[in-house]
Amino acid sequence: MNKLKLRETVTGYLFILPNLIGIGVFTIFSLGFSFYISLTDWQLIGSIGGTSFVGIDNYTNVLRDDYFWTSLRNNLWFLLQIPVQTFLALILALLLNHLLATGKTLRIIYFLPHITNMVAVLMVWNMLFNPSKGPVNAILKAIGIDNPPMWHLDTFWAKPTLALFGVWGALGYYALIYAASLTGIPKDLYEAAEIDGANARQKFWRITFPLISPTTLFIVMVSTIGSFQQWSSIQVFTDGGPGSSTYVLGYFVYKYGFSYFRMGYASAAAWLLAIIIIGFTIVQWKLQKKWVHYG
Repeated sequence: MNKLKLRETVTGYLFILPNLIGIGVFTIFSLGFSFYISLTDWQLIGSIGGTSFVGIDNYTNVLRDDYFWTSLRNNLWFLLQIPVQTFLALILALLLNHLLATGKTLRIIYFLPHITNMVAVLMVWNMLFNPSKGPVNAILKAIGIDNPPMWHLDTFWAKPTLALFGVWGALGYYALIYAASLTGIPKDLYEAAEIDGANARQKFWRITFPLISPTTLFIVMVSTIGSFQQWSSIQVFTDGGPGSSTYVLGYFVYKYGFSYFRMGYASAAAWLLAIIIIGFTIVQWKLQKKWVHYG
């Protein structure tokens, strides 16, 4: 290797060195350390030197924990919001693409929930859905509903209320992704379909839906991963309640790690959560061969 080639190689590595350090410290080391403490009884407020190796005991204890299985069931329930928000995002994207005059302004408005501070928004939602003083129940009473729901204070309505917030928060972001995908469909395909006598429904199912199916796969996979990772909205809005009706796996990990200070136990739960997410992702990737069309 001549000096010029060596200099170019060293210069290239120097450019990516900050990223390599970041990946090494915040990803590789963090994953390794998390797995290590999942095999110990390390307490967050204790010293690392005072911990003892417990092997897979944390994993077996997590799998015996009723709260873990309650959290998993609640997570599976929240997956029901994914088809709803995906369908609504597609409808919204179709409308935005047809509103040429106001489309750009509306896209900015619909994207705002995604970039707005979540805690601030949740505080507003908390006031909106306050059972006794909130405007939502005031409107329901005004139209004749004498006993409106208690929303996040009711074991039945708590999950639907959080799901409604999740759909509202993600709708604009996914609609913009769909809108970008729709603009990439060649118009001559629709023109050829019209010549062949295809109606709007046939053009959607024969052209639009197949060509945006990779985007749909992306949205479904990202939504699934995000659904399993959620905890901040539950922490602010319901704190896992009422009872354990909104306990999810992300909140389970947070609670044991930073409220009960059982960091080894929480890390074991986090790794089990990662395995569940990987499992769902693999299943979705395998199923995409049956309905996703590329090119």
